[in-house]
Amino acid sequence: MLRAGIIGCGGITERRHGPVLASLNDCVTVAALADLAPERLELMGGKLGVASEHLYTDWEQLLAQEELDLVHICTPHHLHEPQAIAAMEAGAHVFLEKPIATRLEEVDRMIAASERTGRKITVGHNQLFSAVHRATMEQIRAGAIGTVFLVRSEGLGRSHVVGRGVSQQWRTQAKAGGGGPLIDNGYHQVYTALNYIGSPAVRVYARIGRYVQDIEVEDTALVLIEHANGSTTSLQAGWSALAGGTSVNEILGTEGQIRFGEGEEPVSMWRKKTGEWTHPPVDAEGPDELGLPVAVRRFVEAIENDGEVPVSAAEGHHVLAIVLAAYQSGRSGESVEVDTL
Repeated sequence: MLRAGIIGCGGITERRHGPVLASLNDCVTVAALADLAPERLELMGGKLGVASEHLYTDWEQLLAQEELDLVHICTPHHLHEPQAIAAMEAGAHVFLEKPIATRLEEVDRMIAASERTGRKITVGHNQLFSAVHRATMEQIRAGAIGTVFLVRSEGLGRSHVVGRGVSQQWRTQAKAGGGGPLIDNGYHQVYTALNYIGSPAVRVYARIGRYVQDIEVEDTALVLIEHANGSTTSLQAGWSALAGGTSVNEILGTEGQIRFGEGEEPVSMWRKKTGEWTHPPVDAEGPDELGLPVAVRRFVEAIENDGEVPVSAAEGHHVLAIVLAAYQSGRSGESVEVDTL
């Protein structure tokens, strides 16, 4: 039985990480929690059955006093590196909420710590394991729409998600968030596009600005990504559509295309061969799971069997490199090459 700890008891822990770990009670027990806010500790301790003597307002104290096999880090982005390294040095494997970090050198240090300690680290690119994404990749790998040459992903909302706990507006703060909707929401769009296209990014051009929100970070990001195989990703992420945005998600291939969320069908596919729209089967999934249960289960299996983690830190490094290149392009007005590991 793996003893798990969670650092950060905000909304993402309440909605996803806590329930997912609790559901794995055949192989995992949630043994300890840490958060700056006592009320969040009390709430999540009650939900997860963690006794008061295992609730900590100091995450360093948690790592010093608890013998843990696994730690989930669900804190603001700038805290990921020090907490992940400390957890690995304390003997625990680490599951990081996305984004992996805010700077590439932070990722480099985490990778070095993983190699030094022999502890595994993964990052929560959970949407790669969602039912919709799995069904889509099955069609792409089967060649149903030919070679993918364009991914369009447009997600504009009215505002950011407000945190629960001591720092409720950290997503709008430059240091804590590392940026705004691009690194927070657009990060998902980047890693899913990489998977659809199956080719790394080499160059990025972006327009990034703040137009309607009184915050430290951007509220709108428009990004073009050039992939090594010549394909393109076009994404938009923002907290600037004051009446709410219209989501556009589409994959174009040489033999057809795939759209998401049209009507009651989660995945719709058109093929040149048939000239018709069809709806590939999609497994049932909880409304707010978005692949996290699968990702966590695979990480637990990797720990138990000394196998490969579901998403490597190197993959997280590449996604962050793309995001940071977009921010650099937004500042300079020029296209920027993507750093490689």
